[in-house]
Amino acid sequence: MCIRDSHGGEHNEGINYNLFKLSKILRPHLALLDGFEGMEGNGPVAGDPVDHRIAIASTDWLAADCMAAAMMGFEIGKIGYLTFCARAGMGQADLNKVEVLGEKIADHIRSYRPHDTVERQYQWMKTPL
Repeated sequence: MCIRDSHGGEHNEGINYNLFKLSKILRPHLALLDGFEGMEGNGPVAGDPVDHRIAIASTDWLAADCMAAAMMGFEIGKIGYLTFCARAGMGQADLNKVEVLGEKIADHIRSYRPHDTVERQYQWMKTPL
């Protein structure tokens, strides 16, 4: 089995849908994201480390995941499970409505290099947020 098969489809649409479905059942009450060292490029096997040194904590797991994606320079509306969960009202995806305590987010945004197949993965998202 190749990675594409385990992620459900040519564009990895299955993993995004499965994360959405699991989120309905396993909604954490506290999200703690360790961004001390991130990964860019062709992760998780062939990616390159990024010395980012950030941490995110939130009682809204969707806001935390959206914040992490934005801090990595990714467009939230192109990430399937974030879009599905936001449309289902499972948390806050509009970062302008998130109260941030601590340092300014803008001071810590990096532009992570995406996976080589990112454009192919984005093709199935026809109506982003």
